[in-house]
Amino acid sequence: MDAREGETRDRSLWTVARAWGVDGGMDDAGMDGRIDGRISRGLDDGTGGGRATGGNGRWVDGWMDGWMDASEETDRARWMYVLETNAGRAVAQMAKDSEDYGLYLPKEAQHYGLSKPLEEAVDPSKGFALQYEARQETGLSCGGAYLKFMNAESYDAETFNGDSAYSVMFGPDKCGATNKVHVIFKHKSPLTGEVEEKHLRHPPQMPNDEKVHLYTLAVKDDNTYALSIDGKEEKTGSLFEDFEPPFNPPKEIDDPEDKKPEDWVDDAKMADPAAKKPDDWDEDAPASIPDEDAVKPDDWLDDEPMEVEDDEAVIPEDWDVEEDGDWQPPMIPNPACAEVSGCGEWVRPEKSNPEYKGKWYPPMIDNPAYKGEWKPKQIPNPKYYEDKTPLANIGKIGAVGVEIWTMSSGLVIDNIAVDADIDAVKAFGESFEEKDKSVNTVVEARAEEARKKAESEQDSFNTAGPLGHAQLSALAARLPGFVGDYAVTAMEYFESNPMVYYLAFFALPIIFALLAIVSKLRPSAEQKAKKAQQAKDAKKKKDDDVDQDEDDNDENEPPAKEEEKKTPSKRRVRRSS
Repeated sequence: MDAREGETRDRSLWTVARAWGVDGGMDDAGMDGRIDGRISRGLDDGTGGGRATGGNGRWVDGWMDGWMDASEETDRARWMYVLETNAGRAVAQMAKDSEDYGLYLPKEAQHYGLSKPLEEAVDPSKGFALQYEARQETGLSCGGAYLKFMNAESYDAETFNGDSAYSVMFGPDKCGATNKVHVIFKHKSPLTGEVEEKHLRHPPQMPNDEKVHLYTLAVKDDNTYALSIDGKEEKTGSLFEDFEPPFNPPKEIDDPEDKKPEDWVDDAKMADPAAKKPDDWDEDAPASIPDEDAVKPDDWLDDEPMEVEDDEAVIPEDWDVEEDGDWQPPMIPNPACAEVSGCGEWVRPEKSNPEYKGKWYPPMIDNPAYKGEWKPKQIPNPKYYEDKTPLANIGKIGAVGVEIWTMSSGLVIDNIAVDADIDAVKAFGESFEEKDKSVNTVVEARAEEARKKAESEQDSFNTAGPLGHAQLSALAARLPGFVGDYAVTAMEYFESNPMVYYLAFFALPIIFALLAIVSKLRPSAEQKAKKAQQAKDAKKKKDDDVDQDEDDNDENEPPAKEEEKKTPSKRRVRRSS
């Protein structure tokens, strides 16, 4: 972009743009690998990516002087976990596919927190614009790429953290179902002084690729806004209509003391009290009945059970009859039933009952007592105000902060610009078109190269044919007579259907081999007979032991006394008489 000469108006946030690596390059002083990104107080110096002149900040050993991390001392209790385990360290680094430097967030699964104060706060009350470039070099699966434009009144670099007050939060965010470009204002009520977040409703989605993108938010003094991505307006509207909660609260609210009367009828319909159930309505009729037209199949086997004992089952080697009881072979489906319609007792199938009506309910009619949906009465909102200049109550912007979690690596942020002069900010972004073209051309070329490589590998595979196909085809061609003809035809078919080929020549032989191994492991007929005999011997031994115990008990019992003749009961006598 051409430099603007004679620019006298202070653009404090161009300072931030330079500080974050707009024109960072190698230090003239020979700082061996250390990055020198000087701060410019004007617009682009026209070098097209060279070092800006003037300023008072620099990157040294990958860190920009003036950019501060979240304090480890003043806020240690709150940030202890992230500082010691997940605190990310941003660096100044040359962006991929570019000779331009930017603020680089290199690692995934990190919490990044750093900020930079402005030389002079920007007053957004008469309109302003925010703009910056963001690129996710490896794509974004879950994380933020937004910036926080900090409230100048309360900003403190030493205590900067996730709860620090900001004026505007702007930029992309994606994780799970969330995919949007945030626009959030922190608006201060002119009545109570309470600060409330105002979120843009239905924000646009962020581009999810590896290209560089330019995000621009312009808010005019007439309280209209325009959100653009890569110079194209994606969302426009009014601050008073498109934000939730609204900048101006409603004049009236529901009365919290108002209660719905007990006799309030809010049912629009009611059961017809004059309706009567028809005499022929049978509520007890079943939903289904036996199909009297059904006929038992001729091959139905009534005397065959559905399940039979598995003759091939063998008693386990560790089966203990005394502890486990008599062993019973498992039951399996009766093979005799497999080739017929069924076995066992035949039961007539069910069909829908044409007389079924279910439970009777009276029809619904309009409720004459219906009063409509009850709503509490409206009262004046004690917190109501009409803020015709809401931008005057979001606070001056005094710093830019990065405070994000990200599960993706390779976020590059560059060319940040904020100013009350909307046209100047947009003009500053004109250089993006050239950068966008050069970087995205490389990205697209790399993607095209990867696509062609994949296609080439697939074509090579298809040309070479399936593994071993050439050798088998040569063998088929040497077979004589009709056998050879069939073999050649089969190999030609396999060449165009590699999955069938691999199934026939690799998968099926492996399956047959496994089946053969399993069959070897199954017990032989001799082993089964031996196991069965062991079960019979064990059962016989148990029965013999039981008989022996009974004989021993009989020998030890004393002779039974002669049973005395009992007198019949009175009931018995009466019945006998």
